[in-house]
Amino acid sequence: MLFNGSNLTASANDLEWNGKKWSIVNHFIPFTEEEVGAPGRFESDFMVQYMSDKTFSAEAGKVLAEGKKLWQAYFAHTDVRTVRDELKLNRPDVGWYQVRKALQARNASGDFPPVLFDSFENAYKELTEKLRPMVYELGFLRQ
Repeated sequence: MLFNGSNLTASANDLEWNGKKWSIVNHFIPFTEEEVGAPGRFESDFMVQYMSDKTFSAEAGKVLAEGKKLWQAYFAHTDVRTVRDELKLNRPDVGWYQVRKALQARNASGDFPPVLFDSFENAYKELTEKLRPMVYELGFLRQ
């Protein structure tokens, strides 16, 4: 899922490997730049386009709404240099991993207004509880 704690989506510029510099584009952002107040353009709008004709349950809609608040909180401030370097926060199209880790670092530092994850975590738990009995029916697992 887009907001699972195991989701390690990220983006980065100037990664060095095998004598070359590479960029990683994040294709899994469920919001537009305008919706979250991003300072620049996202290179990919794949997920926004993919989701555009989908109907979401109330629980999934709540997860999206609470997730959007966290993305907006991320873009409301600029992280200190050490966090930007550690998490490779050098592109606007950051991934969910980078967003949550940056917000956690801000919370730990005490230098930024605290960002609470409670509402998001509760919404995610409600969606999880709704989906759990349907994992086979929806094709997440095979019997």
